[in-house]
Amino acid sequence: MADVARFPVLCTGMSDATVADIAHLQPGRSPILDDAQIELLGRYGRESDIAAGDVLFAPGDETYDLIVILEGGAEVVQDQGRPTESVIVTYGPREFLGELGLLSGQRVFLMARATAAGRILRVPVDQLRTVMAQELDLSELILRAFLLRHSILTHLETGLTLIGSHFHPDTRRLLEVLARNRLPSKWLDLESSPDAEMMLRELEVPVEDLPIVIVPGGPFLRNPSSRQLLDALGLSVSVDHDPADVCDLLVVGGGPAGLAASVYGASEGMSTTLAEDTALGGQAGTSSRIENYLGFPAGLSGEELAARGALQAQKFGVCIMLAAKAVALSTQNSIHHVTFENGEVISANSLIIATGARYNRLPLDRLSDFEGVGVYYAATQMEAMACGNEPVVIVGGGNSAGQAALFLAATCSQVHIVIRGPSLDSSMSRYLIDQIDRVPHIKVMPHTQVHALIGKDRLESVELIDAQQQTTTLDVSGLFVFIGARPSTGWLDDQLAQDKDGFLLTGTEIPDSHLDPAGRAPMFLETSRPGIFCVGDVRSGSVKRCATAIGEGSMAVRLAFDRLNTAGTVLAEPPRSEG
Repeated sequence: MADVARFPVLCTGMSDATVADIAHLQPGRSPILDDAQIELLGRYGRESDIAAGDVLFAPGDETYDLIVILEGGAEVVQDQGRPTESVIVTYGPREFLGELGLLSGQRVFLMARATAAGRILRVPVDQLRTVMAQELDLSELILRAFLLRHSILTHLETGLTLIGSHFHPDTRRLLEVLARNRLPSKWLDLESSPDAEMMLRELEVPVEDLPIVIVPGGPFLRNPSSRQLLDALGLSVSVDHDPADVCDLLVVGGGPAGLAASVYGASEGMSTTLAEDTALGGQAGTSSRIENYLGFPAGLSGEELAARGALQAQKFGVCIMLAAKAVALSTQNSIHHVTFENGEVISANSLIIATGARYNRLPLDRLSDFEGVGVYYAATQMEAMACGNEPVVIVGGGNSAGQAALFLAATCSQVHIVIRGPSLDSSMSRYLIDQIDRVPHIKVMPHTQVHALIGKDRLESVELIDAQQQTTTLDVSGLFVFIGARPSTGWLDDQLAQDKDGFLLTGTEIPDSHLDPAGRAPMFLETSRPGIFCVGDVRSGSVKRCATAIGEGSMAVRLAFDRLNTAGTVLAEPPRSEG
């Protein structure tokens, strides 16, 4: 595997301090475990002998173990058995094999084989999760290494292969699913990649069946739905339950607020289900660096926050459903029923809505032609790779725009921040403005708007217009949009009180006309229907900050318990104070 020093920007799964820690241990490879760490891991695993050529895991395996090399060596290979076969990395004694997919349950897409006779320690994934929950220092070491490896694998475009035309809306949909779920992949554009046509001939796939996704070790998928794609990777979960079963708490939305609510609810003994339609982490999960989150002075990425939150949720027994898009809500006899796109219905005594908001689209001709192939609503490693070192434009003056600008400035030759106002002062945190001022190739363009998009097969340039109606054309490889937001509340069918922009009203903000006929005043964070709470960006008047969302998610669990207790439905002991 290439040296970490080559990927200082693309290692977005962690803070700079974390990257430095891993790089110091052994660049591009694995931390070297000491005797105490190996002995500790030995309590959770089993030793076995290996011979040269033994396969330790292979593409398509539904699960695999954390493997510590005690004697001998191993290598990780992609495209095994094909002309393009290559060795990604080799491991020696005291190093371990594994990456983030091991913890998330993702099926294997690479092969590992022994390069020499020796001995290994296998730690099964269920035991590894125990290690991650109970052994603090070792947990940090493993998680940091996994995040770094995942980032490098993404840069190397290992894993899935998507073949499709950028003109096809389903190609753009799948690109978003891959990016938001941070799945290492390669995209072969039908119009521009010479390998695309060759692979289609090899697979005997007609063009009308595109897009397709090739899963190493498994069959290729013809225009899969988001759920089908995650199913093929072992990432989506269906709740095996009787329709009459009622869980204590259902959380819809897996951003910081939803993750916090599910972790806090499950940790207090509530049977908890977390349903997320796109990817854990929400919009915050796409952030390259969150620097104003308490306790992380060097900052942390949205990916790291989402990974840590998911691990905590798994630790406390949360049932996590991915690609679970809520489509309907109903309530009978104080039990709330949420129907999902696949027809599944989850019933719960308490419901917390944390579906967040999506950035608004610019009112421009041909916008849909370029979404996913030049126009983006997140700035992650995948978008950065797509833009290369070319100039980009960012529209918006909030913190998300500022974080994106700093992230993209590390790889793009020029970053233009386009805002309609006179400056960033009224919309962006001071620490971000100060950092932007120190980067010479980030240019803020006030009193300016995007007027037109130009390009044939993909975005090639944008036309800007200023307050004096003067136009300027910039050659760019990407346009990143972070303007306003619209709440993800369409599935509620106006059953809950909303403000004029569609955000959910809670507590004292709910008008009298929407109050509960039984006369119970809504609690803080409670919607107009008793027992349904709302947290995070989807709530009217919310503070658009990650820490605030996490606080609301935690607080809503206590309020939900109190509401159930008032109604005579006591589930468990009330949430306890920390300490």
